[in-house]
Amino acid sequence: MCVGASPVSTGGGIKTTTFAIAILNTLRIARMKTHIEFHKREIHERSVNRAFAIIIISILILGCSSLLMHLLEPDKSPLQILFECVSAFGTVGLSLGITPYLKDVSKLLLVVLMFTGRVGILSLLFTFFRKAKPPVYRYPKENILIT
Repeated sequence: MCVGASPVSTGGGIKTTTFAIAILNTLRIARMKTHIEFHKREIHERSVNRAFAIIIISILILGCSSLLMHLLEPDKSPLQILFECVSAFGTVGLSLGITPYLKDVSKLLLVVLMFTGRVGILSLLFTFFRKAKPPVYRYPKENILIT
């Protein structure tokens, strides 16, 4: 439910192209290549960075909102709450029927999730943060051991 809408569609959540870029980047890492190639085209590094930023922020938003709603609604099942949050974020329209019985704060949280999922995380971030001027210097690069 969270992944499935195509770019420039009315669906919310993580777009199919964003998810596809993340999968292609994972395969690129496994194959030890330096760049992503798809249909005789190279995917720009900026697109890969944005895709992973969207996925990570989406997971954080869904996790935090589900936790907050679980604290507000202790009588509801965590799985039911997660389902409602993911459905709202993806603007899917599905429900397990608990929405009318939620507190007003929880309903407002679902509305915020719907808005965030529909408008897009990067669009909201670009709205709140100004474009930083590129610095005239660069620090030395460092390789970090990741296992």
